[in-house]
Amino acid sequence: ARLSIEATPTSHTAYSAGRYGRDTGRVSITRCDDLTAARWIEQRPEDWSRLAARGPVCFDRYARLRILPDPSYPGQREREAHRDPGALHDTDQIGVVLAELARYTGTPDDCHFLVWDGWPSFRPDDPMPKISIPNRDYFLFHGTLADFPEWNNQIEALLDDNDAPTPAFVWPADRAWCVTCDVDPHFATIGGSAEA
Repeated sequence: ARLSIEATPTSHTAYSAGRYGRDTGRVSITRCDDLTAARWIEQRPEDWSRLAARGPVCFDRYARLRILPDPSYPGQREREAHRDPGALHDTDQIGVVLAELARYTGTPDDCHFLVWDGWPSFRPDDPMPKISIPNRDYFLFHGTLADFPEWNNQIEALLDDNDAPTPAFVWPADRAWCVTCDVDPHFATIGGSAEA
């Protein structure tokens, strides 16, 4: 079963239609209590820190999306990094990547999103089940790639919060690729085929 919320897109409708190939006029991102689709992440043999930061080791190629500029000197803290004031938010940068990856999956309307349970958006007594890897627990969400431009609005409404967390893992049902963005590194990792 899935808990869902629906809304009418506002600012990202044209982006959604242009980048993802369709505009449904409504968006639906859901929380999942059936974790079957995420068990493959939970059962990965990689060290937890490698898995959480760089994703599963099962793809032909990997790329890195720098969310913040790389450190310019040893010991530089993230808050000290120069970030262009017009830079896209983390989730928006992930959205650009997902828009490009949409053509490299046969299941763009069946995608999964894991979100780390340590974000303040989640209450400690949240009744939804989680999947776990050492040192990380995640809630599972489901939606389409066309839904992603409305991620922030949908998740904020779904969680009754004003700050939507960035997803830690995103993958289509056919597992053609996976985007991983842990809370600690300043980058996301994209795993996929050589074509993607």
